[in-house]
Amino acid sequence: MDFSFSSDQEELRGLANRVLTDRCTMEHLKEIEDAGGIDLALWRELADLGIVGIGMPEADGGAGLGFAEVAIVLEEVGRTVAQVPAMPVMGMAAPFLSEYAPAHLAGLASGERIVTVALHELVGDVHTPYLSAAGGTLTGVKTNVPFGTVADGFIVSAADGLYYVDAKASGVTVERQDATDGIPDAKVTFNGAAAEKLAGIDALDRLIEYGQTSQSLIMAGVTAKAVEIMSDYVKERVQFERQIATFQAVAQRAADCRIDSDAIKLTAWGAAMRLNDGLPAGENAASAKYWASEGGARVVRACTHLHGGVGVDRDYPLHRYYLWAKKQELFLGGTTQSLLHLGKLLADTPV
Repeated sequence: MDFSFSSDQEELRGLANRVLTDRCTMEHLKEIEDAGGIDLALWRELADLGIVGIGMPEADGGAGLGFAEVAIVLEEVGRTVAQVPAMPVMGMAAPFLSEYAPAHLAGLASGERIVTVALHELVGDVHTPYLSAAGGTLTGVKTNVPFGTVADGFIVSAADGLYYVDAKASGVTVERQDATDGIPDAKVTFNGAAAEKLAGIDALDRLIEYGQTSQSLIMAGVTAKAVEIMSDYVKERVQFERQIATFQAVAQRAADCRIDSDAIKLTAWGAAMRLNDGLPAGENAASAKYWASEGGARVVRACTHLHGGVGVDRDYPLHRYYLWAKKQELFLGGTTQSLLHLGKLLADTPV
């Protein structure tokens, strides 16, 4: 069985990699961070190239391709730590809206609009929201909303289902939250805000599956690049007149990093291809999220450790990958929550 990408998919990967690598130099990333943390100019450039809409319907300005193509882009975003809303827009909102509310896809492929997801509450688990919905309005608070400060609309989880809320609607208040990776999240308060119900509560799990898989794909890119940076360093760093890569302890720990990084990629792509084929992906997404959280943390810690003091230099590239890994580790639930959810899925599966 051939698991290789098609020539068109390889061309897409090459295009995304070239554009993101050329733009996302460490100097540019720092400039964007100092200017607010979100690179909307790069996002519009990706949209002009057709990359943002790669998985969106042709009727809405997209290319009409599948989630596999979206996955390719997400992995490259992770490799370059590009400060663009690829995960919430391409990985979550677009596939969900394509199925439940195509009218709200307008302007997403062109980069003119950004729709994000508001799933985390101040306490509790993302799988069991408590936000109140009554009479076509929402009341409550969502926290750590990705790219919420620049969003035009929100897909919001409530106790009885999923809703769409316009960011400019009366009763919506958006507050910036500074995040670990330098890209701001938002705390969004809904005070009787007008909301359109998109789907029942059963659809929430599918939206989270897309989110966990998208995170894991980004983490696959983050950890792969971190391992590359570490590998180059230990092959060049000389101690006791030898490259430190020749020391057994260093080599073993570097090998563990590669194993974890490959496991993240394998599980992420396993979940991505089930989503691409329209198959149930709950267990696969939860497994991928576990590896992204647990394995991702191990990789960036080890890579930092193997660099010695250089690893904690904020101007050294590896530090940015460490911060990205920490952010992705916790969004939509960390290691323990992922395992608990996976255990519940397995326990509920008939034998």
